[in-house]
Amino acid sequence: MKNNILKGSVIFIILALFLISTATVFSADNNNSNNDLNILSLSKGGITIEYPSDWGVSKATSNYSIMAISKLDSIDSFGIGQVNVNVEKKPVEGDFYTFVNDSYVSMQKDSSYQLVSAGEVSVGGENGLEYIYTSTEATGQKEHKAVWFERGGQAYVIMYSAPIAEFEDNLYVFDYILSGIQIT
Repeated sequence: MKNNILKGSVIFIILALFLISTATVFSADNNNSNNDLNILSLSKGGITIEYPSDWGVSKATSNYSIMAISKLDSIDSFGIGQVNVNVEKKPVEGDFYTFVNDSYVSMQKDSSYQLVSAGEVSVGGENGLEYIYTSTEATGQKEHKAVWFERGGQAYVIMYSAPIAEFEDNLYVFDYILSGIQIT
């Protein structure tokens, strides 16, 4: 009987040591992969942003774009990212709030766009507007989060877009960019 208890205790101790060593190796691997990321900076058109090094400069699809970054593994052969943050600058025509809101009123007339939410926010000390919406495109459904603010007669929009399945997983990068944005 004592032998069975002793054998059971030895097996339990070996199993516990194995699990502890496996957890330690797994934790070390995760820490190494996170430590490989650096924070990069990009400055254009009066805006400076910081972003993680697994994202990079990409091409934008808007003529008003002053900068675009994308998750590196989402950039296609044309240089356009499917998971991206785009910063645009447009001259304000009339009242800023009317200018921005009219964009989304006309968008709602198109059935390929669905407004999820709208409200006021603060970005880099500036009062702004936030819109979250979905779109159906040739490449599939995407979700978008756009934050608008005005500076010097210009409307700025920082927009995050991603396929719906990837939107929440990468939203932290957009939030990080907004939390440290510098507007000159």
